[in-house]
Amino acid sequence: MKKPLRYALFLAGMTSLPAFAHVGYTGRNFGAFDNTYAISSISNQAVTGNYGWIDGTDADYGDAHKTLAYRFTLLNPTNVTLSFASQVYTAAAGAAPVLDGLTPGFSLYQGLAHVAPMGADYDSSDISKAYRPADTEGSFRALNDWKIGNAPDPVKDLPAALSFFKYVGHAYDGMGTIPGFDGVADGKVSHTFMNLAAGDYSVFVGGSDYLAQDIANPHLLDKYGVTGTLVAGVVPEPETYAMLLAGLGLMGTIVHRRKSRQAL
Repeated sequence: MKKPLRYALFLAGMTSLPAFAHVGYTGRNFGAFDNTYAISSISNQAVTGNYGWIDGTDADYGDAHKTLAYRFTLLNPTNVTLSFASQVYTAAAGAAPVLDGLTPGFSLYQGLAHVAPMGADYDSSDISKAYRPADTEGSFRALNDWKIGNAPDPVKDLPAALSFFKYVGHAYDGMGTIPGFDGVADGKVSHTFMNLAAGDYSVFVGGSDYLAQDIANPHLLDKYGVTGTLVAGVVPEPETYAMLLAGLGLMGTIVHRRKSRQAL
């Protein structure tokens, strides 16, 4: 099924093939967090196709261009909940429509792609292709560690270099044969990662409908809207609030009694 897809793109005159796209986090940086409760949400993003994430689960890897890269930084070890949902929004004037209906899947990794002033990473760079098997669709791996690199920069006299992504975990919407599905096909998925170490993290998000890459799909290369939310830190339980209030009340009673005794 995949070789006909490439051939169809060639026949359609797709001169800017997905493999030439670069990995970037523009507009998709959740921010930096310690172990204090905090929330960050990023909306009005769009991913190409409804299969980019799950395509990275098979033997010939996946095209990183069919995913969206997000990033965040942890200043201290903490819990992190990541949620992604299909979103409807109005595209900019003259742009292709953004569809609803994404079945989102995502993977979390330790590590970051190269960011400015370094050259951006992309699937078809020589160093990327040198560090993966031949005849793969790209460098992206949804369930494993992976790497992708940039091109040499003759102006800055910098050689090509690889970025490394250490797999932490994943989740995806609906049902499937791969563990990690949430069991409810409702256009959203969420997962909590406990006690993540301090450091930089990347999240790659895409569609989890493997059959959507069939060349007969009229929405093969359409854009699907997605919104992402990160919740960091420990959310206090109601019982914790109750104990805290009780403790504050007890302290207030003790202080009041001490003042009363001093007044006698």
